[in-house]
Amino acid sequence: MISMGRKPRTHFVGAIYHAYSRGVDRRAIFLDDADRRAFINVMDRCVRACGAILHAYCLMPNHFHLAIEVGEVPLSAIMQRLLTAYCQIFNARHDRTGHLFEARHHANICLDDRYLTALIRYIHMNPVRAKLVARPQDWPWSSCAAWGDSGVDLEGFDPWGSGRLESALLRKETEGIRPLADIAGDVSLRSGVSVERIRSRDRRTPVVDARMLVAAEAVRIGHPAVRVAEWLHVAPCTMTRYGTKSYAKNDRPDTIFVGK
Repeated sequence: MISMGRKPRTHFVGAIYHAYSRGVDRRAIFLDDADRRAFINVMDRCVRACGAILHAYCLMPNHFHLAIEVGEVPLSAIMQRLLTAYCQIFNARHDRTGHLFEARHHANICLDDRYLTALIRYIHMNPVRAKLVARPQDWPWSSCAAWGDSGVDLEGFDPWGSGRLESALLRKETEGIRPLADIAGDVSLRSGVSVERIRSRDRRTPVVDARMLVAAEAVRIGHPAVRVAEWLHVAPCTMTRYGTKSYAKNDRPDTIFVGK
């Protein structure tokens, strides 16, 4: 039987992921506070070395969650470095050998500010759902203290859902913003490229140039990049190559952790 292998992870600079990893056989990965401090130290070094930004995290007894924005180094490389380094420390401290984590981490890409806001609260609410604390800010092993409790309603939020762009939590209100069809119509008149071709798979230079103009103007006036990508029938990572982002951001901060 021929193995088809694993589907490669999506990667582009600026992508934000919900990353999750659990102990093998659901076993504890933190036995005491020294383990938790060691993990945070390793996480800090790995994220800095890989040029990433940590938006949120939470350490649970047998797993952890991250909301992490990557740079040039893919998430898979960051996670491999983090899990390997921590496993070595844990095994040395507790006189054990062998794997500590499940074979592969889980990760979903985050393409919208509203989804990211819900994701951060979901991460911080883990200790409350597990009945470890009454309030998320009472758990010392998460980034909630830096964020505070946003109180975002998580009803219907599924961080491991299909990731379809039609998800309600990926929607962003665009009332009062000029429709994408109108923007494309103006670009079509100026460029001579029809709207149909702009939204097609045509890769000829005049068509790509027109498509980039539509994307840049749409994001500039407030359309979420993920919605623009969907309308143009291009991959979200293409929007990055077009020079647009799915959320507003200034220069990258010096610190790896971004609170509010």
